[in-house]
Order: sequence, then structure tokens, then C-alpha cells
Amino acid sequence: MQKYIKNFKVLFLNDANSYLIVNEISKKAILIDGGYNANLILNYLKNNNLNLTDIFITHFHHDHIVGLDYISIQTNANIHIHEYDFEYLFDVNVNGTQNGQKVDFTNPNISFKVFDKNLKLTINDFLINVIHKGGHSKGTTFYEVDNQYLFVGDTLFIDGFGYHKKLFSDAVNHPLKNMFDKTCNDEIFFESIKSIGNEFSEHLIYPGHWKEGFKIKEIIANNNHPFNKLK
Repeated sequence: MQKYIKNFKVLFLNDANSYLIVNEISKKAILIDGGYNANLILNYLKNNNLNLTDIFITHFHHDHIVGLDYISIQTNANIHIHEYDFEYLFDVNVNGTQNGQKVDFTNPNISFKVFDKNLKLTINDFLINVIHKGGHSKGTTFYEVDNQYLFVGDTLFIDGFGYHKKLFSDAVNHPLKNMFDKTCNDEIFFESIKSIGNEFSEHLIYPGHWKEGFKIKEIIANNNHPFNKLK
């Protein structure tokens, strides 16, 4: 096996997923998201003699960013994020870190690659399509790797959808309300979900939580999945 995907889960965050994608020949790797997994990821890199070159963030929420500042400083890995979500890395009142573990992306040793359009990249012999979708957050981005793996953040899960604004419409003091009121667009969110079925039906899907590596046909086969009720 020349390439593989290693998943690091955080059980107390609804099985939040961090994906390390490794090229065994070059011993180089990229990381997609990484909330609260810094030490596990750094230890794995060290124990397997791997060089992490780049980090890709699907969206700015705390369960996907906490620890990435530390990982970037320790490895000199570039951090890629859409410009719409970039500012919220520094806003604890929106990114959800105000009551939990803190992050500090102001360190001058952190190298950001902030993008404002879709991109086609080749990094460590991985073909990476950077696809801005929005919805769950204004800057939510899908990453297609080697034309067969699709990393979708918190847009679509094996048993349902990610959080969106409508879920918090009646909430008053919910800690996530500010996050979704400011940056979520429900119409775009549901269009981004439909695009997975329309554009990536044969891809293996890697979401931000719970089971990974499934195809859209598994969701279609589940009559109870809300995906099948989208028009």
C-alpha cells in the first residue's frame, strides 16, 4: 500500500474525525481537520517517521480546529482554509472555543494558505481538488483527493445531516446559536448536500463525525435518511 488514510477519532465530540493521508513512499502526509487530537497525531507522525506538510480545514468550528495551531508550529505544516472562515479562527465567540480548550493562531510561525476560489493542487503526490461549498459555514470546503475520496466536513453523515441554522431558530442561550446565526446558510447547505449525490456518487465519503469511507448509495438505501427527502 503506497497511500493510506489514518483516522483519529474524538469520542466525546460525537466521534469527531481527523484524517491523516499518508504517502508511504515519500513518508509525507497531509491532514484534514484535527480538533483536540494534536498529541495523538504528533505522536503518530514521530513514531512512523512521517513529515506533515499541509493541513486542510473543512470549516472553522472548534471540534475541527483545536490543536491545529500547535500541530502547525511543531511540524511547519501550512494551514489551508477558505477566506470566509479564516477570520473566525481568531474569534472565540463564534468558533466555539470560548468555554473549552483555547487556540491561538496568531503565532507568526504559522503559515496560512488562505484561498478564495476552487483550486487543483498536487501535494506529496496527492491530487487535491479544493471545492468551496459553503452552507454549514460560509467557508465550508470539500476536499477531493485522488479523484476517489471526498472529505465533506459536517455536511453529510451516514445517518443524517450536520447542524444548520434552522435547528437553532428557537434557541435563546444555546452555545452554538451564535456560530450558526453568523455563518450558516440553510439554502446553500442543502444544495451542498445534494451536490454530493449529483457529482460524487462513486466517491468514498469521509465526514467530520462518525462512520467514514461510505458511498452515497449506502445513504440512498436507508429509507430513514433525510437525504432521500430532499427535492
